[in-house]
Amino acid sequence: MCSLVGLGLSSTSISAERWLPRSLGSFYLKDAAFIEAIEIHPEAENYADRFTLYFTTFNPIALYIHDPVYRLNSPGNYLNTVDTWDEGLQKLGPNGGENTAYWPNQVVSVPTEVNGFQGILQTSGFLAPGKKFGQLEVYNEENYLGPWDIASNSEAEWSYHWVMWHDVDDDGLLDCMAARFNVDFFGNTKSEFVWMKNPGNLKPDGTGWTGWEQHVLIENGPDVHVTMHTLEDQGQNYSVIVTGELWTNRVMLYYVWDKPGAWSDPANIQSVVIEPDCGTIFEANAYDINADGKLEILASCTDGQDGKEGNFYLYTLPDNWRSPENWERKLLAGNFKPFQSTFNPKTMSPGKFKIFYPSLDYESQTNEDGSRLKPWISLSGDDDGKHYLLYPQSEDKEDWNYDIETIIDTGADTSGTMAIMDLDGDGYQELISAGYSADKVYVHTFSPNP
Repeated sequence: MCSLVGLGLSSTSISAERWLPRSLGSFYLKDAAFIEAIEIHPEAENYADRFTLYFTTFNPIALYIHDPVYRLNSPGNYLNTVDTWDEGLQKLGPNGGENTAYWPNQVVSVPTEVNGFQGILQTSGFLAPGKKFGQLEVYNEENYLGPWDIASNSEAEWSYHWVMWHDVDDDGLLDCMAARFNVDFFGNTKSEFVWMKNPGNLKPDGTGWTGWEQHVLIENGPDVHVTMHTLEDQGQNYSVIVTGELWTNRVMLYYVWDKPGAWSDPANIQSVVIEPDCGTIFEANAYDINADGKLEILASCTDGQDGKEGNFYLYTLPDNWRSPENWERKLLAGNFKPFQSTFNPKTMSPGKFKIFYPSLDYESQTNEDGSRLKPWISLSGDDDGKHYLLYPQSEDKEDWNYDIETIIDTGADTSGTMAIMDLDGDGYQELISAGYSADKVYVHTFSPNP
């Protein structure tokens, strides 16, 4: 293995077996950007029929023109013919596939508790001229009706990348929580963390899905990606939002007492700054990486100075996590070099990441103390045009050294995101990765045998 980390090998507790994924091929998809795998048909008798892949695309120079989003049903049935997957793509949208979103971003699953049917939500919008009007479009994936924009009451041109579902006001209904941002004509930015009230009586034909009532919880804070977790301090549980803020460059926690309805009142929300200046942040998220029962915060950041360099950081959770002085930062991988562009000074590397186990067998293994093995990490290089895998160098819980392998070099400026899912039920994960500038999607499997 080659290593970009350069922190030295551990001499004890060498990690479990590691291997590279096997390529199953690639197919053409212009401007492939965000990819998600969602279990749309969990009841399907044939395991491979349970999943649908979603591919978002966007063209920054096609001003005021909607961009296409595609679905591929039951991809696990066609792992031997990946090169022809483009022939099976279906466009989302009314009238057999009418584009409806400016700069579509991530696709998010809509829990059946919200709507009673299997659905998705398509986020959209970015800072490019003509692409700023973002939406939160719901699709019914059982009858292919939609989309219906629950954010249609928005007065400004907001950009949305992700949502969470949570009963904010304790009325028994799951509401939508979202971070968003707006960039005006002069380049001034505004960000908000909001919740949109579920009105109830939602119907599969679209009734009730537009114009949800909106409430601002935080201003000039969360703007792109947020996740919710539970942390304990001195016997009290707290509901915690983890976020990396694109415009403030901060890695942050926002928290309330973990009690019903607590998030509905902005006065309840407190915060702690984990990192005051991480550079331009693509994503921050929380996982228990070393299986010690505590969450760690991971963040992909890019230094905004000339000759930019990107880093992938981990922050260890201190006992007194509500104090910013106690957080310790570790470097998991560094020296990422995003391409430099006069027309796009905001290039970033690395990008999004996913924590996973390559197989069910690997996930079931344990250390001598009974704890699970450390997971692997899939990391997009985003504006360096590559995709990477990170492997823990040992199972020592105090060892944060990782080896890194390049698994895809698109040979172009920007890669995109990835989806990881066992698509065919053989116990091994598949890795589906976007090559945005290369106009390709790459498919790998962690199954070692053809």
